[in-house]
Amino acid sequence: MPPFGVTQAFATCVIFVVVVVLSTAYRRSAVSLIQGPPSSSWLLGHEKALSAQHQVGDTEFSWFCKYGSTLRIKDCFGVNRLMTADPKAIQHTLHTSGYRFPKTEDINHASLLMAGNSIGTVGGATHQRHLRTFASLFQRCRSRSKRHLQVMYAKEITRLWTSMNDSVASVLTSSARVYSNLLQCHVIILILWLGAFGYSFGTVDGESNDLAYQLNHLFSESIGPSTGAIIYAALWRRLPGWFMHFINFHGKQGARFLRFQYTSKRIGCDILTTALSDGKDGKNTLNILVCANAETDEKRRLDEDEVLSQVGATMIAGHETATSTLSWVLYELSRRPSQQDRIRKEIAEVRVRGDGQLTPQDYDRMSFLNAVIKEGLRLHPILPFLSSEALYDDVIPFSEPVITRMDAKLTEIPVEKGQTVRISIAYYNRNPAVWGNDADQWNPDRFLEGRCTRHSEKVSVGVYANVDTLSQALSADLSHIFSIMEMQTILTDLMANFVPGGHGGQKSCGRDHDDADSARKGE
Repeated sequence: MPPFGVTQAFATCVIFVVVVVLSTAYRRSAVSLIQGPPSSSWLLGHEKALSAQHQVGDTEFSWFCKYGSTLRIKDCFGVNRLMTADPKAIQHTLHTSGYRFPKTEDINHASLLMAGNSIGTVGGATHQRHLRTFASLFQRCRSRSKRHLQVMYAKEITRLWTSMNDSVASVLTSSARVYSNLLQCHVIILILWLGAFGYSFGTVDGESNDLAYQLNHLFSESIGPSTGAIIYAALWRRLPGWFMHFINFHGKQGARFLRFQYTSKRIGCDILTTALSDGKDGKNTLNILVCANAETDEKRRLDEDEVLSQVGATMIAGHETATSTLSWVLYELSRRPSQQDRIRKEIAEVRVRGDGQLTPQDYDRMSFLNAVIKEGLRLHPILPFLSSEALYDDVIPFSEPVITRMDAKLTEIPVEKGQTVRISIAYYNRNPAVWGNDADQWNPDRFLEGRCTRHSEKVSVGVYANVDTLSQALSADLSHIFSIMEMQTILTDLMANFVPGGHGGQKSCGRDHDDADSARKGE
């Protein structure tokens, strides 16, 4: 008998892929009964159209308007996929049955390449162990001493912007994209790595840094992915994980993710070694995680690889939310000086009542400042969608009846193990049925007028203000605490030091001729 050579092995793999793909593509399910847009490609389904949008939401928003808050789309290879922005369906998928609807394998694989065995990539009992450790970490971050660190670095950001003189004002009145690049650079460098890990990128002073470069280019291939990249991601959703790991192909994007993970762990190891040799007392994030590594209780202990994996994971997940949201919040405020004045009035009132140094309760007491943060999270979510997969057979309920192709009404739908669900965060956060007729407009007052309680009294979707932006994982109730603290601290300091028109000896933070009403007319 001739040896089993490379050609035969390749042919066997091809046959295996074809059999598995076809068997899943033509499996009948209740999802096939739901209405949805037609697809022109069996191979790519709607994935190409969704990934090639000029503006996020352009394509699926029109679908939701036509078919309702839940519809059927086509994945690659003709597979039916459930897409929903229904509050009750989101609550069931992300919260009520979170461990029953984990992230799809393509997302899990990408996360594992970027962040290793971190809290965002592990599951089951391991994830619960990480949650217990991080619960202690975020409790310490909530303390006044930790807030004091954030205040220090918020003031450093203000100092840097002040040194830029008129360039700040010109950027604040330009496009959100330019402004976002400026803010994210300084916030990530100063708050995350100085405050959390005691590490400086060096880019503040114009120096180059390998990790900073990799972070800025981490998702270069994710924008307008090629047909091959789309199909490769779909194969992770269709084929067994052991087979895809056996193939061990990552592509250009996967290679970027691996380099970032390696670099973040290497830097984390250097920081850890320095901290231990200097005898530091464990006040920053990595030191606290080291204490978790030394735990004698196995239910709370993190091994060394898990500790180092949190370095990249914290940068990508926890702080990316704060920096991206702040970028958009300050862009929106730069167009509405009257709203900036309302924030400054709140800051002045809180400072008069205290000793000048704000407490966590003081930040929470500034209602309009917090409404602005909530509106930024709602209108400009960092992720437009989440992708989940049913781990077991289940039934997903709906807030609003779904009309099938036979004009029947469904209040729930049975899904089989392996059914993928695409949750549209972008549309839920702008759904008029939830947020009112002005859902696509910037209006922080919606959170002060009680208009956001209509659905939230019945269905709680997000862990903060009922927006879905911070529902990216089961750990969201922990990570959102630090993100909100960062945004409160930085926004307070910037608003107190930059004033429209530069009056009062302070720097300009927007157009002094533009107010909220005139800006809205121009939207």
